[in-house]
Amino acid sequence: MKIFTSIIIIFFMAIAPVYAQLQTDSPQVDQQFSMEKEKRIKELETMGLYSALEVLSSPEFLSEEEYLDEAIYRAFKNRTEEVIEYMMKVVQSTKSAKNNEGINNLYLAKRIFQIFPDASLNRLIDLYMNTGAEIRANVIYIIGDMDGGKAVDALLIEALYDTSVCQEATGESLGEPLRICDMAYNQLVIRYSLKGVLRTIGTGHSINVRDYHIGELQSRF
Repeated sequence: MKIFTSIIIIFFMAIAPVYAQLQTDSPQVDQQFSMEKEKRIKELETMGLYSALEVLSSPEFLSEEEYLDEAIYRAFKNRTEEVIEYMMKVVQSTKSAKNNEGINNLYLAKRIFQIFPDASLNRLIDLYMNTGAEIRANVIYIIGDMDGGKAVDALLIEALYDTSVCQEATGESLGEPLRICDMAYNQLVIRYSLKGVLRTIGTGHSINVRDYHIGELQSRF
């Protein structure tokens, strides 16, 4: 952790002009919706944890971000530790991003952690520093646009230099699997709304092309 703290200090001395362009905003909560939606949210407040999470992972909520965020806030504001503890298990699963259910669960975890950053950020950073590449990729996805201040930005910059493969290669894969640095690149471009750069690195890009664009981004920080 001493090394990580040093990285934070060095990082912010170097990127002050870029940091001013940060585009991350905390989700807006405490909003009012239609009577029908307000009723649904009220129901979630009285449901057990697992039942509430199952409802929130349905298309009804996943398809409308503001509605989902409000429902998360009201359903779990009085049991934050319980839901954070459970969703950490989702992040720690290497199966989270390998099917539609897993992808939806990981997205729901992302929104929950964004709603409750004070209760989740330190746990996510600690997990990142003490786990394998596939789980680190989950953490990068989770915190990419999270309101976590200096610690989040320093982690993403550090990850930009990590060439560990974090995606399983299959017979249906196109090109080389993604690496941690590829994931970090994509999140940083979105986080800072950077202009004049490749918008997204994907498996369709060769390693040489990826490394070129990552190098260009590294030079900005």
